[in-house]
Amino acid sequence: MSTSSVTCLKSELDSHADTCVVGKHALVVHEHNKMVNVFSYDPKSKGKPAKIVDALVKYVDPFTGAESLIMINQAIHVDYLDHNLICPMQCRLNGVTVNDTPKFLTDNPTEESHAMILTDPEDAAHQLSIHLELDGVISYFETCKPTQEEYEQSDLPLFELTAPAPDWDPSDPSLREQEASLLDFRGQIIPVDKSTSRGQYRHRLCEVSQDSGDAGLIRRDDDSFALMLEQNVAVTISEVTTRPKIALNHLELAKRWGIPPDRAKQTVQMTTQRGIRTILNAALSRRFSTNDRHLRYRRLPHYVYQDTMFSSVKSTRGNSMSQVFATPFAWSRNYPMARRSQAHEAVGALFNRVGVPLAIISDNAKEEVLGKLRQKLVDAHCPLRQTEPYSPWSNSAELEIRELKKATGRRLLKSGAPKRLWDYCLELESLIRSHTAHDIFKLNGRTPEAMMMGETPDISYICEFGWYDWVMFRDEVAPYPEPKLVLGRYLGQSVDVGPAMSARIIKANGQVVDRSTFRHLTADELQDEVHKATRDDFTKLLHEKLGSAATFADLTLSGDGGRSFLLPTPKHIPYDDVPFDILEEELMPTPESGDEYVNAEVMLPRGNAMQRGRVVKRKRDDDGNIVGTANANPILDTRVYEVMFPDGEVTELAANTIATSMYAQCDVDGNEYLLLEAFVDHQKSDAALTLEQQKTNHNGRPSIRKSTAGWKLCCQWLDGSTSWVRLSELKESHPVQVAEYAVATGIDHEPAFNWWVRHVLKKRDRIIAQVKQRNARYLKKTHKFGIEMPKSVQEALELDKKNGNNLWGDAIKKEMQNVRIAFDILPDGTTAPIGYQQVRCHMIFDVKMEDFRRKARLVAGGHTTEAPPTLTYASVVSRETVRIALTMAALHGLPIMAADVMNAYVTAPNKEKIWTTLGPEFGSDCGKKAIIVRALYGLKSAGAAFRSHLGECMRNLGYKPCLADPDLWMKPEYDPSDSFKYWSYILCYVDDILVIHHQPEDVIKKIDKYFPLKPGSVGKPDMYLGTKLREITFTNGEKAWAMSPSKYVQESVSNCVKHVKANLSDMYSLPKKAINPFPTDYEPMEDGTPELDAEHASYYQQLIGIMRWMVEIGRINIDTQVSMLASHVALPRQGHMCAALHIMAYLRDHHNSRMVFDAHEPEIVKSDFKKYDWQEFYRDAKEALPPNMPPARGRAVDLRLYVDSDHAGDKVTRRSRTGYIIYLNSAPIQWLSKKQSTVETSVFGAEFVAMKHGIETVRGIRYKLRMMGIEVDNPTYVYGDNMSVVTNSSKPESQLKKKCNSICYHAVRESVAMGESLVSHISTDKNPADLMTKTLVGVKRRFLVSKLLYDIYDDHGVAKQ
Repeated sequence: MSTSSVTCLKSELDSHADTCVVGKHALVVHEHNKMVNVFSYDPKSKGKPAKIVDALVKYVDPFTGAESLIMINQAIHVDYLDHNLICPMQCRLNGVTVNDTPKFLTDNPTEESHAMILTDPEDAAHQLSIHLELDGVISYFETCKPTQEEYEQSDLPLFELTAPAPDWDPSDPSLREQEASLLDFRGQIIPVDKSTSRGQYRHRLCEVSQDSGDAGLIRRDDDSFALMLEQNVAVTISEVTTRPKIALNHLELAKRWGIPPDRAKQTVQMTTQRGIRTILNAALSRRFSTNDRHLRYRRLPHYVYQDTMFSSVKSTRGNSMSQVFATPFAWSRNYPMARRSQAHEAVGALFNRVGVPLAIISDNAKEEVLGKLRQKLVDAHCPLRQTEPYSPWSNSAELEIRELKKATGRRLLKSGAPKRLWDYCLELESLIRSHTAHDIFKLNGRTPEAMMMGETPDISYICEFGWYDWVMFRDEVAPYPEPKLVLGRYLGQSVDVGPAMSARIIKANGQVVDRSTFRHLTADELQDEVHKATRDDFTKLLHEKLGSAATFADLTLSGDGGRSFLLPTPKHIPYDDVPFDILEEELMPTPESGDEYVNAEVMLPRGNAMQRGRVVKRKRDDDGNIVGTANANPILDTRVYEVMFPDGEVTELAANTIATSMYAQCDVDGNEYLLLEAFVDHQKSDAALTLEQQKTNHNGRPSIRKSTAGWKLCCQWLDGSTSWVRLSELKESHPVQVAEYAVATGIDHEPAFNWWVRHVLKKRDRIIAQVKQRNARYLKKTHKFGIEMPKSVQEALELDKKNGNNLWGDAIKKEMQNVRIAFDILPDGTTAPIGYQQVRCHMIFDVKMEDFRRKARLVAGGHTTEAPPTLTYASVVSRETVRIALTMAALHGLPIMAADVMNAYVTAPNKEKIWTTLGPEFGSDCGKKAIIVRALYGLKSAGAAFRSHLGECMRNLGYKPCLADPDLWMKPEYDPSDSFKYWSYILCYVDDILVIHHQPEDVIKKIDKYFPLKPGSVGKPDMYLGTKLREITFTNGEKAWAMSPSKYVQESVSNCVKHVKANLSDMYSLPKKAINPFPTDYEPMEDGTPELDAEHASYYQQLIGIMRWMVEIGRINIDTQVSMLASHVALPRQGHMCAALHIMAYLRDHHNSRMVFDAHEPEIVKSDFKKYDWQEFYRDAKEALPPNMPPARGRAVDLRLYVDSDHAGDKVTRRSRTGYIIYLNSAPIQWLSKKQSTVETSVFGAEFVAMKHGIETVRGIRYKLRMMGIEVDNPTYVYGDNMSVVTNSSKPESQLKKKCNSICYHAVRESVAMGESLVSHISTDKNPADLMTKTLVGVKRRFLVSKLLYDIYDDHGVAKQ
């Protein structure tokens, strides 16, 4: 390989190089803060450091002689290399066309064959065609090193060969993923939408790697890459950083900036404070030459959004608006203006003080896109882009304006500064937000300023003082004998005046001066009464000059199209205090005029992070026709929508994808969780108690009133949003954080805090544990499944108007049509009857999970009334009863139908004396008084009233409640087709009804006459008690009902994976493969790993609760493991968390299971159960039969009990474990795995305790069966695997030698003597109860699980009996 001369060198294309490399004949114009080590091929050689640089070369067209400059950004600089290496992929991702196939090998070659085409980023019509030559098999083009004079020539065109940003990452896995995504499973090309240009595709790739960091800049050492470097070099990453000591600690910074301590700590770590230090500092080199034409300003590697914000108050400088420049990662700058036409001056100030971004993105305001502003952008080589018209929310500056308004308003209110100083406060707030380490994914722990400027920022000039702090400064112009050290207020950093540490200070006369010599007030000055009076006079005089301090009344929405300045954080106004517009009454709701997905907000993957986008509209084809059709089945829904992100980028998504995202970002109820980051402000209203009002007398003794009324705290959530929340709510969800905030801000003496804060801090650890058990998270109530939720009728109508549909209005009208019968409206002027209690009624709103249908419900504030406890009972049938009923339905061959009662509670008469004042949802009756005559939702007695009303219906139909379960209604019936007599059952779970009858349709129709049933709810049961309910058919033709919790299990595992990835990925992960629920040889009781902190312990408790419910609905195979882990919920450890996640991994791999309630008679070898004469030992032993049990109808059933124990299984307490499974015929209906309450010294004792517990449970089931009219003639067949226990419980002559076991011993033997049960031995390998006491693995576990659950293994299906 030849070496080029200094003036003429080769820039060679190397497809194997993953990063461009420049040699000594390139002009380096910018050095990145990254270093790489370059090693020769000889492993014994020492590495040489090399820098990542932006370098410039000059290209001369060999045919025309035209000269151009080419910038190679993010290249490795090897200063001893005589040529350059060009990475074609790095060029292509910058939009450069690289045709590296030689012309003689190209079909129909053109001028663009074997060439590179570069486009001017400022003028798409201006292109540079670089002709490639061949040196052997290597394509290259000749370049030379430009001189400084050539670099500074303004008339020499400049092109970028590679992109300056984002950081180049050749190992980015998304490149491979996007390449693979263009092929289907057959290896054929997937058609690409023609509307997606290659530029957009490249931009998306760049976005993917933007946050990838620096660690993967060079993928690996590579021989080919080394050979192309003249010295056979290989490259590895090394990066060295230094950390100076800090002068201002994070606690002081948190106080001055008003940010949380943890965020302040991170900010201090990610910034410097060189100005505050007094030690000598090393000089900093300039990034760019100041006389450089192209780099006349600092170049910023990010896009910046701009917009104008307005104020209804003219500032002291005559400003009524401000130009905002912002980025999506919370960086911003503000430049106050008096007129809109000054926008170009703000842009000039941005370029001079900060730098020139990659592009400025603006809306369509003409002052932001035309005239002097556009010319200034062209002069600075800064492209201008525009967002879509009429979509202000797509501009990131709008989002930053919102947060700046909130924060500035809070700072003005808290400081008591005159509102005319808003522009000074706004400028300071913008700097503070830009220098704060926000919890934003893109920042990767850095501050926005560091990400924008490319270097660690120094905060000395803004952290030494807080907004509006008292200061003493030297006033050189003060006339004698006035003191030269005078009082003032700090307004922030000076701009373009004096040294870097100069500040703006306002004097008592309203004059703002710039001073570099000033200080804080001393402690003596702060306490001195004379100085206090001076400060009071200062404030009074300043307010006389500039006006009063800002109040909440000043910070309200005014004109200017809703764009007024200083909006406070949104306040949730109670529904009964809002002046609503009266709704027009309509008898029937109008048809839905909107689409359920349009205007929904969803979190979607974008790059390496999740970002919120809004569904804008349906996609249309080239002819303007809507693409796709709706379908109730999401899989068959072919609709396509356009989704817009905050930066204006639009992508197209299918309806199914949007629905999946809407579900994935929410809990099972559709709510998005808001995790608290910090409290940033507080406020109190006139309703708050004063210290004098707090004092009271109770029974003649001095006491205090305990109330949090009138107080709200401003919460900053982890998603970056802020909102005001009542203290009463936060005291319950975050007591410790609230107490710490109260003490830190000095409000703990206030009546809302002084009666509980100190107690909370004293009992901090215990309270944290209790709060975590309650899952102390605040639910985001503003959206559900990404759809904005109204808080009142007025908000609902405004949302309809905003969204261009009538979905919420129709939901309100539909609800009012159903509930109007619950109100007896009194004539005008009539007062409520004596003895009636008043309640407030309001509308609540919901989005249904199935189809995102809007739902409204009118509820009463029943919490304000007093109702007898006996009236608060609701109907809930037990799960054991459901299993028995399903088994009996299969045994008798009876069909089952399900139905839901529509507006269930409203159908029942009200049992309380209640009246209310009608709200705006009542139309013309708004404001009238009415008696509530029906059991309206929200009343304490509503559930009991409905149950009583339901009972009357059941009795009229001939049904009566079962005495063993009052929510099971039964009636003697017979099937005329075969004269078969049986009991018909109706199971009631609040308003869900299951009917078991030979003609259930007739029963449903009769119920419908009493209670209107929901349309579409009548039919075969599908989901019941959280499980999938299906009727299956065996190979012999018999049918049975089966419950499958697979859907619940999959959703739970999916949520667990997301939570672990988002919050626990640094410590925990789900195993990739889990054959068994527990890790091998794991013993939870012997776990000695560190204890979990409060947050992780809370999540562990959630996992245990989820898995216990799985056991309850059919995942019997994990009962033992879950029970073991549940014993440690009070003090979980890291090992317990790993074990819980291991169970979730097992469920991930084995989510499919069905518990079949098989009613066929089991094969019982009755000869194994010996009967003996017990008269001599238990003479009067006889099974007690209920005297009031109904006559048995239908076929008889058998009960089997499999019981086992694990003696001293707990290695710490040496307590044993009881396990049993109870079968009704061949259907499991009850199971248990539980640690025994006493320590047994022998296996014999532990087995007897387990058998006694199981027999007592069976006794209750035998009672329930008889009260359900089911014949139970035979004893319960009890199987145990301990021969000693079997012998002692079945043979009368056996004698007990250990008196400590006498109670269990006689309880079991008496049950056998009375004929209630018989005991026989079973091999431990065949005893399914063994699964409930031990953590089995291998063949034995597989065998026992297969006897209990279907479909859990691939070779086991319901066709096998």
